[in-house]
Amino acid sequence: MRIEKSSRVFFKIVGAVLLACLLFIPVSGRAEQKEAETTVKKLNATLLESMKNGKELGFQGRYKLLDSVLRDVLAIRYMGEKCLGEYWKGLNPEQKQQYMDLYTDWTISAYAGNFDGYAGEIFETYEGKPLSANMAYVPSKLVKPKEEGNEFDYTLRRFQDKWRVVDIKVEGISQLTLTRDQFVTVMKNQGFDALLGILKDKVATLHGAVKQE
Repeated sequence: MRIEKSSRVFFKIVGAVLLACLLFIPVSGRAEQKEAETTVKKLNATLLESMKNGKELGFQGRYKLLDSVLRDVLAIRYMGEKCLGEYWKGLNPEQKQQYMDLYTDWTISAYAGNFDGYAGEIFETYEGKPLSANMAYVPSKLVKPKEEGNEFDYTLRRFQDKWRVVDIKVEGISQLTLTRDQFVTVMKNQGFDALLGILKDKVATLHGAVKQE
């Protein structure tokens, strides 16, 4: 009887500990996902603001609006490095800085150029899902009145104390993978200077749209 009683006490204690763990871990994990979702909502809200006020702001105004937010929510340096693959390691410090400055300008310019008009769209952000201890996935959708919406699904990574977007899938197509394939091909066939030239041309083309607005 003493053994049975001790066993019951032991299993009650173990059960209580396991229950506490089960209660604690999901709450902690859900809090992490909430932070990732907040990052996505901040980005989507700014994109929507750029769209709503696109004509009034003009390209330069949209660029200014998006600049600080994109630098905050996107892991721009991480994404820039990944887009060069193994070629990143072969660059000297000056080349890395040249590339990152252009990559950042091109990224912000592309958003400013694309999110420039509004026709009643709204962004819907859905519950995030953990991919690993420091990676998360947050699906969202740009809903258009009387039209089929576009899926904007985000992959985020935790950097120190902050979640940042490292990839965006638009209609299932990874923008990071697409850009990396293009950049690596240029590096392989034409070299670093050619890639810088292409990025400069892209930025100039996007900024040139100012004259057309």
